[in-house]
Amino acid sequence: MPKTVLITGATDGIGLALARLYHSRGDRLILVGRRTLADLDPQLFDDANYCQVDLSQVGAAAEIVRFLQAQKIAQIHLLVQNAGVGYVGPIAAQSAASIRQLVNVHLGAPADLTQSLLPWLHPVRGKVVFISSVAAGLPAPDYAVYVATKAALDGLARNLRIELGDALPIQVIHVGATRTGMHRKAGVDPARMDWTRFPPAEDVAANIALAVERNRAEVTLGATNWILYRSGLWLGGMIDRLLMRRSR
Repeated sequence: MPKTVLITGATDGIGLALARLYHSRGDRLILVGRRTLADLDPQLFDDANYCQVDLSQVGAAAEIVRFLQAQKIAQIHLLVQNAGVGYVGPIAAQSAASIRQLVNVHLGAPADLTQSLLPWLHPVRGKVVFISSVAAGLPAPDYAVYVATKAALDGLARNLRIELGDALPIQVIHVGATRTGMHRKAGVDPARMDWTRFPPAEDVAANIALAVERNRAEVTLGATNWILYRSGLWLGGMIDRLLMRRSR
């Protein structure tokens, strides 16, 4: 039967690819993003399914709750917390506003939204999926706040899984580098990183949907990404020292 699927960060990249995929399956979509409705594909986004909200702002979760109430949506089967922002560069050059944005979008909003949507999730034992990053387990100079917030998101999911027990499934999916517009927005120098060689968002979204169906608590997409992520966790101290020596 059709399910109600709420996706944050749904107007671009992986989120948009997920929205198209679940739409093709006939599910009811609730899509969240910052862009205005007039700038979006009317075949996918409309007044009844699109909630325009900036997740970096206080009260974003409350706005989504009001939207659900206005649309008389009583249950959510799948909550995909995908919204993400990036910044590349030394932390000395990063603005305080940029730091707050990363912390709010990657940690504050997922925590607030999960807490706020429990009444919609509990009746159908809905699943909460956090889209994290392979970078959460790796040192990544010039991505310090981004990596820290993704690692914190992993910690949030781990503890919610224990706290909520069997009442709600909590899943974390680590994705690797993906061909999206976030690299350009984050300030990546194309001469240093050619993001066009990364897998397209559509392929990553298909793998995410498959991981959701398989229902493992934690998934890292791709064998290479799994090795990188686990190496960062198991050999963290050694990798850190190597990078520190290189930086000198």
